[in-house]
Amino acid sequence: MDTQGFANILLSGPCNLACPDCIGSRLESGVHLSSLDRWPLPGLARFASILLERAIREVSLTGVNTEPMLYRHQPRLLEWLRRSLPGVRISLHTNGTLVLRNPGVFNLYDRATISLPSFRDSTCRAMTGSARVLDLGRILQVATIPIKISTLVTAANEEELDEILSRCRSLGVRRLVLRKPWQKLGPFEPLRGHAPVRSHGGNPVYDLDGLEVTVWDFHRAQLDCVNLFADGTITSDYELARGAHA
Repeated sequence: MDTQGFANILLSGPCNLACPDCIGSRLESGVHLSSLDRWPLPGLARFASILLERAIREVSLTGVNTEPMLYRHQPRLLEWLRRSLPGVRISLHTNGTLVLRNPGVFNLYDRATISLPSFRDSTCRAMTGSARVLDLGRILQVATIPIKISTLVTAANEEELDEILSRCRSLGVRRLVLRKPWQKLGPFEPLRGHAPVRSHGGNPVYDLDGLEVTVWDFHRAQLDCVNLFADGTITSDYELARGAHA
């Protein structure tokens, strides 16, 4: 079994986008307490103790229903994590809208994953509530850390996948993830006809002319995961949506 161990710090609060497929809208109400102004985060010390005990050193700052770069205490949190968890690698999972506004904070992370739904205004509006397309080229220019692109594949953008892959490759992106919506049932084969070169966390990884593409199905993932929610709740279930309302 291909297993990986990592941890999530899941922030909550008002977001700067309105994505109809946001998983946070389906989760139990307890995770919606805003943590964007909180220091220290509830449960943070106990969370770190669990990671030390389980020898987990991969931590991702992300959001249940918000953009994590809206968190007011990012530098303070990163400094605390690095002091409390020697050797920790901290990643950011962001919608990318605030990177160019605050590149100094963005580059404090060890690496980042940027959600990119499309290079078309109309598709971005349908998938995020905003017609603004990320200036990915400029973001890559100011970034001093490795960047991976993450694209949620829905009916709104599935016909654009070749365009998205081609544009990302031309901009110099080296790693990209195609994500299956957590509520979607049935097979997910956006790269049908291609043969995977390996797997990661139970999901196939492809090499498309130098672009590493992972096809990610949450239900198929095999991961050892610890999650810290905004109210201090700590869980070990990678599939956050198992606690969601139908």
